[in-house]
Amino acid sequence: MKRDPGISLPGDVFIYVLQLIRYSPTSHWSWQVLVLASVCRRWRNFTIGTPMLWRHIAAPAYGLCFISLLLERSQRCPLVIEYQAARPDNRVLSLLAEHSERWEDVTLYIPPSSYICLSSIRGRLPLLERLSLHATVDDPEAYAYPLSRFENAPVLQSLDLRWFYDHLVREHCVPWTRLTHLRCQSIELSSLHSLLDNTPTLSRLCVSEISHNLPPSDRSRSEVLTELKGLSVIDCELQVVYSLLDRALNLVELGILMNSDPGKANIDIPIILPHLHTLKIQINGIFPGVVNFLVFEAPQLSEIEFSGCHALDNSDDELENRFEDIVTSGRLFIQFLRNFVQGSGCSLVSLTLDCEVDFHASEMMPLFEVLPSLEYLDISVLHMGCIPFRDMTPASAIFPKLQTLYLRIPPEECLMDDVNDLISLATSSSVLKIRLVAK
Repeated sequence: MKRDPGISLPGDVFIYVLQLIRYSPTSHWSWQVLVLASVCRRWRNFTIGTPMLWRHIAAPAYGLCFISLLLERSQRCPLVIEYQAARPDNRVLSLLAEHSERWEDVTLYIPPSSYICLSSIRGRLPLLERLSLHATVDDPEAYAYPLSRFENAPVLQSLDLRWFYDHLVREHCVPWTRLTHLRCQSIELSSLHSLLDNTPTLSRLCVSEISHNLPPSDRSRSEVLTELKGLSVIDCELQVVYSLLDRALNLVELGILMNSDPGKANIDIPIILPHLHTLKIQINGIFPGVVNFLVFEAPQLSEIEFSGCHALDNSDDELENRFEDIVTSGRLFIQFLRNFVQGSGCSLVSLTLDCEVDFHASEMMPLFEVLPSLEYLDISVLHMGCIPFRDMTPASAIFPKLQTLYLRIPPEECLMDDVNDLISLATSSSVLKIRLVAK
């Protein structure tokens, strides 16, 4: 006889635990519900009697029969739907459309011809809060009509549009004015500004691959997005970055990811972000203007997370041919951080520095000298020789407020002399805690 692993748990607590399992990082959750229902009779009764455990539908991984079972056992619970297929089953789409009143979180990656099966959802989306639409063809005209099906979604707050070009975002096929979260990819900057003009309640914005099509002197002529607190910019030109910052003067968190040269930007009027608290930057590769690629004032900025790598192939020929570039990139990354901290007028409290490039320890001291208010420092480097432990001793002379220092270094790159210098640094302060982590 199978013993019930949860026999000592009250029913409501046991159901809560099962719901927590649902949010673990795994795919095809609903298959796991069947596994849970197979443990014993008590578990089966709990799983079948808990509609929330059956509301996640991932097609086409699930067939028509299993999706029908999920729709039945989820009863009236809001549905989370993910459908990604180049040739979707129209029977499944039609079945899902019959339950559109329960749609809460929907991701569709289907061709435009399949939207005919969703004709009945128009005006029947009372619970839809999050919508993600991914185009699958190069012709954006094909999606003009399918988008109109979502024009009446009274509680829609989060929208993700991938590869929906230009004029489509200007058609107002969704209730823009109620959006709080928006992600856009592959549209022109003028179209993005037109869209943002109709999203007064937007609090978080993520954009990627936005093409710049405005005059160099015109970064933005639109109103400030007063509610926007979080902005993420991925692989956009610097002109796009500054154009968005002009409208995001109440930003609290800013993230920038660059995989290629973002070009140059002409800044006639300084940008001031008085409320910015956290800045996250990731640069993959090196480009000529990296030292001064980001310039703005942020007097309240207290936390920076920086990640930089040379973004070269791992082949021996590539590394040998561009070894000088690899070494140079580390020095330029450090110079960029120093220039930015000085120019922003901030007093950093926390710095996370992840440099997958090589540089000499002496090149880091100029950066440390502009961080007198630092309390938390997390450094990940290729070897201990990148960190000037000897010049940092005593710790109170360089970092009078530093309390925590994390060092993430490959164990095979720890030389005895560097370890001795690290010990001297650790013993020079009674409040500094140093944690050495092998990566």
